[in-house]
Amino acid sequence: MKNVWVTSSRSVSKPWGDEQRWGTGGTGRISGKILHLKEGCRNSLKYNQIKDETLFILSGKLLLTYSNEKFQEHYDFCSVRVLPGETINIQSGCPYRIKALEDSVIVEIAHRGGGGGNGVVRFHDDYGRHSTIEEYEAYENAEKAEKSIALLGDI
Repeated sequence: MKNVWVTSSRSVSKPWGDEQRWGTGGTGRISGKILHLKEGCRNSLKYNQIKDETLFILSGKLLLTYSNEKFQEHYDFCSVRVLPGETINIQSGCPYRIKALEDSVIVEIAHRGGGGGNGVVRFHDDYGRHSTIEEYEAYENAEKAEKSIALLGDI
């Protein structure tokens, strides 16, 4: 039977800022976060094995570095600037990283496919939170993409 329920949120401190997490109850397949990224900080270069994410930029300016699900074949990464009012859609299996070019606030909505666990695979993390998978070629190419856009000037 369909129903209505109220859930609570919790704040989680992260090395790059903090996040306010909430769940939707029910099946637990949809969850949300409000991310506060500090200027100059970035999250892990990672991909999710079982969840898709949509990120809506409320404030700030970000640098998004990303690839597609075939990244292990070609290791091509791109970087783009993302501004308030824009949305980033990330499908499972696609690696990405966001860097705050100024203090930023992001709303994240995640939809998990079947299966349990969080299924995050990290290639690189500035704060030492690495996965057991070591994809250094992917990391190096993501770094090149991030640096190449920085050469274009005012980001």
